[in-house]
Amino acid sequence: MADDSKHSRRALLSLIAGSTVAGTAGASARTHRKTTASTQQPTSVEQVVQDQYTAVSLVTDVSASGDTVLFGFGNGDLVMYDANRQSELLPFTMSSGISHIQIEGATNTAALAWMDADIYGSLDLTTQDGPIIEHPGLWDIAMATEDATMASVSSPIDGQGSVMLATEDGQQWRDNFDEAAASSVDITADGEAIAVGGTQYWTDGVEQAGTPGVMLYNSEGDQQWTYETDLNVISTQINAESECVVAGTEDGQIFALDLDGELRWEDPLAGGWPYISRDGSTVINSTIEGVIQAYDSMTGDEQWSTEIGSVAGEDISVNEDGTRVLASVRTDGEIYVVEESGVIWENTYNVGPAVGALSGTGGTWSVGIQETEEQTGRVEIYEDSAA
Repeated sequence: MADDSKHSRRALLSLIAGSTVAGTAGASARTHRKTTASTQQPTSVEQVVQDQYTAVSLVTDVSASGDTVLFGFGNGDLVMYDANRQSELLPFTMSSGISHIQIEGATNTAALAWMDADIYGSLDLTTQDGPIIEHPGLWDIAMATEDATMASVSSPIDGQGSVMLATEDGQQWRDNFDEAAASSVDITADGEAIAVGGTQYWTDGVEQAGTPGVMLYNSEGDQQWTYETDLNVISTQINAESECVVAGTEDGQIFALDLDGELRWEDPLAGGWPYISRDGSTVINSTIEGVIQAYDSMTGDEQWSTEIGSVAGEDISVNEDGTRVLASVRTDGEIYVVEESGVIWENTYNVGPAVGALSGTGGTWSVGIQETEEQTGRVEIYEDSAA
């Protein structure tokens, strides 16, 4: 990220009131006013939710089953939709917008982060409570599928970053990097391995130093290995089923490593934002040419590719086996659901940026739209009976 953007983000640090994630701050009032969007959708796709809120929608996620959908807002609040698509507002005592959401249906838990406030935590969706974890310079988080173990990394305004592991009981350990900061992190389903995407760090806010690369940690906080790269690693994913770590660098290269840190395959011109399907079989990548690519995670052979004509970058969401992908062209307000056969659904919004998320089944997706002129948020949920 550029120097000025990074300083602007960190200038928004907010004071936090309260000791748990669940809070009692002001609500995001809901209305039902419709706005115009151009839509291409097959007959099997049904829009089941379309609601308007008085706060801007920033981020969303869908559980693997599609039963739970969460939307995070710029005022720090969260809205949860259940399997019957009934909504519940969860207000928080944060004056910072929600920056990250990850739902894990097996534990009925969500990982939430307020990046500009340097805090994150796991939220029990039944009790609507959870711990607050502070991580100065917070940049990314990830949650293990099988429990509420969470990993986070930092990229401070000045100096080296760190990686942290936390549970429902709070911080378990933290390791400060010697010669790096970090912009991405992922954790295996069992919480036993943490992959970190290392970057250079800022010195005196104006110059960069250090050595970027991929780092692997075990659950005890011991660094297992480092795979150095020439340029910053902007995306990192790990999967224990395929024993694979995939990463992307800021010059558009993606590569796969095994869990011993040995190079498995690489593509120097792919795009830089790879994701692994949850079953570990497929790596999905969004290219700078506006193409969604699917690779075999073991060999790197291309399985399929579909052109969407716009650059989604890091804003992609993948189903369980990598056969369906949701791509958000955030700034253009465009959402695409694609398969090997091509684009199966798309929507273009003319009121502001849009983001989306796809369930593990591929049959449910969410869209959050920022209505720029009015500074309100629209949320939508779709279900595909053919998936």
